[in-house]
Amino acid sequence: MATNKSKGSFLKNNLVQIFGTLPKPPVIEGKERFLIINGDDLCKDENTTRSIVAAYRHGILTSTSAFINMEGSVEQLIKVHQENPELPIGLHLNLTLGSPVSEQKEVAGLTDIQGLFYDIDRIIRFLPNMKFREVQKELSAQAELFVSSGVQMSHINYHHHLAALYTPFFKAVREIALKYHVPVRNPVPASLYQIISLEGNGGGGSEGVKKFLRFAITHPFKIIPLIKKVSPDALINQKNLMFAEGIKSTNWFIDSFYKNASVANFKSILKQLPAGVSEIVCHPGLDQELEVLTDESLKAAIADLGIHLVSWEYLNKLNYKWKN
Repeated sequence: MATNKSKGSFLKNNLVQIFGTLPKPPVIEGKERFLIINGDDLCKDENTTRSIVAAYRHGILTSTSAFINMEGSVEQLIKVHQENPELPIGLHLNLTLGSPVSEQKEVAGLTDIQGLFYDIDRIIRFLPNMKFREVQKELSAQAELFVSSGVQMSHINYHHHLAALYTPFFKAVREIALKYHVPVRNPVPASLYQIISLEGNGGGGSEGVKKFLRFAITHPFKIIPLIKKVSPDALINQKNLMFAEGIKSTNWFIDSFYKNASVANFKSILKQLPAGVSEIVCHPGLDQELEVLTDESLKAAIADLGIHLVSWEYLNKLNYKWKN
């Protein structure tokens, strides 16, 4: 079993090996720290949905994001909103689990012969041949279906970070954000900057990033057409385009908690939280995350550190000054 140290070393060492250097983190003015704690995968299944709601009602979760393409997603979404009207719910854009909400024949390049999305392990092989107009159509259809539920969309993010990580797809995300006037998850995972250290390493990191790195190592010639499109520089460029268009986001997308679920690790992240607005991504339906997120000592730690818990609505009050 890989230790936290070996996982962090894998991420850092291979980022440097493949891309040359790690990007420099942006400079954020001020010292105050604001934090969104978002639970991904609402409406994936009943257990995941119950866990997310419990993390909100009894823990420190401040928002969630919902699949809209799973069986019964719309009904679950409406039910959760009715029972928890103050819970901000965003759209979890998805290209790697379940089936499209569009007619399968209209987005055939995104699916296998069974009409299902390729999972995160397989999709990497097919990305260069996927047509942007099909991605655009499917992601737009997911947004339209979410809005048709009557639930207010608080923000947008992406399953496995794919719609951001493969940067040609991110234009479709920006289009949706501009259409519905909602914030978007920062496309640059903080693990690329290596600003959070858990037991001397970079933490869990984005699963999508790690899948790309593993694919690059085992298929060096196949990864060549993708390198420039998934590089840290490409992600930072998309972030800058997003802000130039007036789309709101956090300063930091903290992905270190994923697969590092413990109270000690969460407190470690809190202590190292940089200035500005951060989002910590959580998955209360996985591992021990619900137990961690409902631990009473975390509320005290957040208060003691002077961290302000906020929701996505807070972003609308901010004007960012980036220095890259």
